[in-house]
Amino acid sequence: MTQSQAVGHDVARLVRDAQGGSAGALDELVAEHLPLVYNIIGRALDGHPDVDDVVQETMLRSIHALGSLREPDRYRSWLVTIAYRQIQLHLRSRGVTRLRHAAAPAELPDPEGDFAERATAEIVVADQRRELVQAVHWLDDADRTLLGLWWQEAAGELYRGFMCSSLMV
Repeated sequence: MTQSQAVGHDVARLVRDAQGGSAGALDELVAEHLPLVYNIIGRALDGHPDVDDVVQETMLRSIHALGSLREPDRYRSWLVTIAYRQIQLHLRSRGVTRLRHAAAPAELPDPEGDFAERATAEIVVADQRRELVQAVHWLDDADRTLLGLWWQEAAGELYRGFMCSSLMV
């Protein structure tokens, strides 16, 4: 028996135990596969601040649906399928949200404007975005979360009044 087959049997045993109600087996199963899910979703969303939310939703869905998994030895591919589905739902909802919140431009660009100036400005902004993404990787998790919340507020997707009222409930 190869090492991957042994690991597969161990995962299948954990799945069966978790399906049988073992909280320890469920904890071990989630802990063992959480890095895989983070890796898949993190790469798919390219470090977007919503990675944690999509990972959490993926893991919750897998836990709730674990009883319906008929082939415990296929847990890993089943979990990856759930992650892929959550990524698709997230991307689709972001696209709809952007369309819904996109405001008409206040001013139309001047067709007589200087192309070189616009191109230079776009290059500078693209470089600044790239530098920002690189800098975010140096932040710890709490600061990344705070930056993500600030960014959502700055983009008009999150409002402090809503956050405060929802925390008071």
